[in-house]
Amino acid sequence: MKGCVYGKLKRFSALILAILFLVATLIGIGSTKVSKVSGATKKSFVEFNFENKLVAPFKTSGKSMTLKIDSTTAAEGTFSLLASGRKQIDDGVLLDVTNIIDYSNEYTITLYVYHKSSKLQRFVVSSEIETKSGKENKPLCEKVIMPNSWKKLDASLNLTELKGIKKVWLKVYVPTSTTNFYVDLFTLKVSESSNLIKFESFEDKSIAGFVPQDKKCKLSVTKEKAYQGTYSIKFQQTAKKQNTAVTLPVKGTFEKGKSYSISFYVYQPILKSLNLAVGVRFLENGKNTKEIVLGKVTVPKNKWTEVFASYTPSLDSKIKDFLIFIRPLSEISYYYFDNFTISDDGWYSAVPDLDLPSLSEKYKNYFKVGVAVPYKALTNPVDVALIKRHFNSITAENEMKPEALEPYEGTFNFSIADEYLNFCKKNNIAIRGHTLVWHQQTPSWFFQHPQTGEKLTNSEKDKKILLERLKKYIQTVVSRYKGRIYAWDVVNEAIDENQPDGFRRSEWFNILGPEYIEKAFIYTHQADPNALLFYNDYSTENPVKREYIYKLIKGLKEKGVPIHGIGLQCHISVSWPSVEEVEKTIKLFSSIPGIKIHVTEIDISVAKEFGEDIDEETKRYLLIQQARKLKDLFDVFKKYKNVVTSVSFWGLKDDYSWLKGDFPLLFDKDYQPKFAFWSLIDPSVVPEE
Repeated sequence: MKGCVYGKLKRFSALILAILFLVATLIGIGSTKVSKVSGATKKSFVEFNFENKLVAPFKTSGKSMTLKIDSTTAAEGTFSLLASGRKQIDDGVLLDVTNIIDYSNEYTITLYVYHKSSKLQRFVVSSEIETKSGKENKPLCEKVIMPNSWKKLDASLNLTELKGIKKVWLKVYVPTSTTNFYVDLFTLKVSESSNLIKFESFEDKSIAGFVPQDKKCKLSVTKEKAYQGTYSIKFQQTAKKQNTAVTLPVKGTFEKGKSYSISFYVYQPILKSLNLAVGVRFLENGKNTKEIVLGKVTVPKNKWTEVFASYTPSLDSKIKDFLIFIRPLSEISYYYFDNFTISDDGWYSAVPDLDLPSLSEKYKNYFKVGVAVPYKALTNPVDVALIKRHFNSITAENEMKPEALEPYEGTFNFSIADEYLNFCKKNNIAIRGHTLVWHQQTPSWFFQHPQTGEKLTNSEKDKKILLERLKKYIQTVVSRYKGRIYAWDVVNEAIDENQPDGFRRSEWFNILGPEYIEKAFIYTHQADPNALLFYNDYSTENPVKREYIYKLIKGLKEKGVPIHGIGLQCHISVSWPSVEEVEKTIKLFSSIPGIKIHVTEIDISVAKEFGEDIDEETKRYLLIQQARKLKDLFDVFKKYKNVVTSVSFWGLKDDYSWLKGDFPLLFDKDYQPKFAFWSLIDPSVVPEE
């Protein structure tokens, strides 16, 4: 965690932001409370936090439903909105925004939701729009929410191209069950100002969730003083103890890894100067209450003074009962504060939810669940947190290929590869070695004469040069990591089904013939007799290629070559191959005595047939199909758990994938779990269509 005070640049940004919204308030477009919204004119920022105990303007979409203000749980403050009595899965909470929003602007919608069901539930935020042409329903956001945890939903509403609008409703519902649910901190804001998290001007005469630490103290809205507008908060201390804190619970507002700015204005008419502290307090890891003072300021007499601080919640700590406190460090009987603002500084544009169920834990009784990652992922604390949460096997994406380890003959560079090994040892994660022999990413010197630089031929003399190089390379690398790498992709992609004999016409084959495959496995086994050795290839579901691979591996096993398994890369799409073909492949390969199966590079392309510019409706459909296919594949993998001992994804999240512009992985570019992820945890929360 880190805190800093009076950072000039951030202070200036927050001040400008506050001024903009204060101006909006003064001209009648910045009300943030329910009581100011009904029948009001268009807004640029509206927040419903239910601290004024009003349900309106929210309504139910189901006849049997009831809405009430409830103090059982809240994302922030004391109260939230409870939706109960749902009889149908589409029963939900409605908000009429027809007279709230300006249709010429795009809006960002944020809200926090909570449920107590024992199962995962999928929440949906949708728009219901009536125009002269009819009614249109459109999902704006879908997110799977775990029980007993406040989580944020984000959506966008853009009506700028829509004509003849009569009515606009927003709806929140749970299509996976009829469970009761809670809503809090429902905010609409013009997207250009979406970094504003909270703005309290107290013009609605609500104390907005602030609580005195000492219950004998009095906290009230007053007209006596105001920074701008009419109202502020007056905090009156007890006679005995006159430096009690004011607190604001913000359980749902702050996300781990993001940087936030906190600002407000203080006025005091009593002391020559008042020293004041602002900070955060929380219960850490379920044990100790921790308090961090983010900053201190001196407030002179009779002058509104800004207090500014910043805060970044740690990614790896488990925080509960989180609140912001304002505490005078001098004894004072009363003071005022106004225009309380929290804004997202945007230092981390995206962070993972580390409370999600762990994939590797879910499948621990079946097989390892791995991921291929570039070196940059090991240096990024956000990536590291996601890796540690979900995966118990790692593959170096490119950093352990021949061109990375021996770019020039006799010159090895193990620095980055060593870091992978050290990372895995430190975090108790297994590592696969990828790859020793491949027709790509192998330096050209392997195939050149050491004296003349000319291309090697298939003469006996040149064959001997290449075999010696192959042996030296393999045994240098594998010996270095002996006992530390549990499996090696020894030979990669040696089969080409378009060749009459099935062998790829690589430089390896052109010089050595198929002998290089056999020798590679022998050399690797000599260097590390306990490592599992795999042949790895793509399109193993192609019946012709599958048969060539089967004959190759069966022949090697019969000759006593030390090969232990076949790697199915599984770079596939939503349309090819069928799950049945994958099962046929596993069934055929596992019929070879002593052969195990690793799924080494799985990803499922959704945009390959449609291009990158697919519309949102089509994209959603394809992502659902992707999830369904992945779930069916894992069912097959589990069925053959005695043979399938490791399943690795080729990439951590979509924007890291080699399939640029596609959506082939479990997490999107913002680390958010997709339907594909949830299909492996609880398929019931994945939509049917």
